[in-house]
Amino acid sequence: MYKLVFATALAAAIVVPGALEAASAAAGGGFRKHHRWGDRDYEIVRWSYGDCKIWYDDGAPPWGTPGKDWVVLADGLRTYDAAWGALVRLRGLRRCS
Repeated sequence: MYKLVFATALAAAIVVPGALEAASAAAGGGFRKHHRWGDRDYEIVRWSYGDCKIWYDDGAPPWGTPGKDWVVLADGLRTYDAAWGALVRLRGLRRCS
């Protein structure tokens, strides 16, 4: 199991790093680039209590206030495997609990 997690994290570190920083939330709660809902990809959403989840973007944002109740940490992840790798990487960077 640890080998699988390590391999996924390694693949994410090679393939996904640009996607993680391109859509990270800015200090004021806004996004550095325009975030579009409904583009049918995956995002990593961090909730206000620090837990992160993979969110499939099928048109609706999470419930609550953006920047207060939740923040998108990674956007534009085309596959679930890429999203999983990004989540593992964010947990390794201690940006998610």
